[in-house]
Amino acid sequence: MKATMHDANFPKDSSGAVYHIGVKPGEVANRIVTCGDPIRLRRFATFLDPSPKPFELVSSRGYTTITGCYKGVPISLIAIGMGVAMVDFLVREVRAVVSGDLAIVRFGSCGSLSPELPVGSIGVPRNAMTISTNYAHFHGDESLPPYVFSPPISSDPKLHQVLVSTLDSAVASSTCKICPTELHASADCFYSSQGRIDPQFKDDNADFVPQLLDAAPEVKSLEMETAHLFHLASVARHAKISAAACHMIFADRVGQEFIDPLVVAELEPKVGRACLDAIISFPLSDEALHPEEGSVWEI
Repeated sequence: MKATMHDANFPKDSSGAVYHIGVKPGEVANRIVTCGDPIRLRRFATFLDPSPKPFELVSSRGYTTITGCYKGVPISLIAIGMGVAMVDFLVREVRAVVSGDLAIVRFGSCGSLSPELPVGSIGVPRNAMTISTNYAHFHGDESLPPYVFSPPISSDPKLHQVLVSTLDSAVASSTCKICPTELHASADCFYSSQGRIDPQFKDDNADFVPQLLDAAPEVKSLEMETAHLFHLASVARHAKISAAACHMIFADRVGQEFIDPLVVAELEPKVGRACLDAIISFPLSDEALHPEEGSVWEI
């Protein structure tokens, strides 16, 4: 049973643990690598230093947090599941329990809209835009567009460049292309607002992909989380949040090819380790580099 929560505006228990991720101050580091799938997380969690012993918590809402050190630098790995809401809980609740600047790298998977991003390659977007279902179209005025596109939202340019460089040196090969891109799109759904056709529902998305590319020709890929991460980083107050992302291309949305699970198993630890190397080389403020006494990663 959950502990009693205090303050309905931002629920925490008496220890300071946040409601959805379940962590409290001292259990999350200022450098975070996040992904959706906890199996993916565990494929690169093995690279953490054996000492101090990594802290692990699986929350009742499905978040997996592993905090330890990598090459002596405190770091947290957090698997969140899928969707905008899960990113929102991640960033807001981590921000509530961690002092100082934050750096967050997302290692996700996505679909490709361009031959520049073949299945099995790694896209590294500089910017991301949101795609939102326009409920006014479905429940009011059908002359309104069924889906709304936001302007581009930028990643942190320095963290982006560090991530590109690390992936290039550690992962790029004849079978895995590292592809920096100008624009990525994150939708609020997996099916309708990514243009997948489901005859069981009236989604009004038969021409979705051409309309998206007409509105934003630079979009090369689609998933559900990255744009909201970039958005929250850009509107953070008091302390800086730097965010960047890379995505393994799971599906060709034009040619309908899907990635081989053996390729996934081979790439996930390589890309995960590159994300770890990138984030520990990214400078943070002095206060972020010295954990408080009692932190779970303290040596």
